[in-house]
Amino acid sequence: MKLLFIRPSRPRGMLGALMAAGALVIGALPARAQFGGSCGCPVIVSDPQMYGRQGEQLAQEARIADLAAQNTTTGDAGLWQSQLGFLSSLAGAMSEAGGLCYASPNAAQQFKADFPGAAAPPVNAAQQMRQLAAITLGTLGGALAAAQQQAAHFRYEDQQLAALESRNASVGGRLQAAQVTNEILLAQAQQLQLIRQLLITLINAEAVERGARLSTDAQGVAQASQFLNAGGVGQ
Repeated sequence: MKLLFIRPSRPRGMLGALMAAGALVIGALPARAQFGGSCGCPVIVSDPQMYGRQGEQLAQEARIADLAAQNTTTGDAGLWQSQLGFLSSLAGAMSEAGGLCYASPNAAQQFKADFPGAAAPPVNAAQQMRQLAAITLGTLGGALAAAQQQAAHFRYEDQQLAALESRNASVGGRLQAAQVTNEILLAQAQQLQLIRQLLITLINAEAVERGARLSTDAQGVAQASQFLNAGGVGQ
């Protein structure tokens, strides 16, 4: 390091040197920054914009925390309810009407007994025909009653869908949105159950109606064959 010495021979030169040194000190104070050199001194930097950036970063982190809280908030599950009772009541309508119901544990065995097909008519053929007619009409009437109950159920279904739409419009995060979507999928699955019930009811009604028709025709043919084989002659 080079040192500058001012000769004290002249007072004016000494005063000028002091003023120059004071100016250097005053000019150096506002910098407030020290950079390390070969001596290993610490570096101190004062940046006024640093506090603004830190404030923006904290605000961003707060927004991220709020979004994370919203995305993990529950509250839109549990709208779905089982409709097994309603499906059972639809099946019960056919039994209450005196028809042959698919939900009966022995429906297949009862069908075979009521509609034997190509068999000789019994002695009480007239009474049997009345019973077959009653079973057939009861089954068809029960199928109509089940369809009516499903049609009356539309209002409840509309209310359920309106509740799902309201939840969908007011979701506050990803988890709630996923739960609403699951509830909508469950509602669609219930609609498929009702469609399957109608198809089963239709198959049930058609099976009974066709079974009664075929059994009646087959018994008529068998009775005519017996009459001709016995040599009977119509009067």
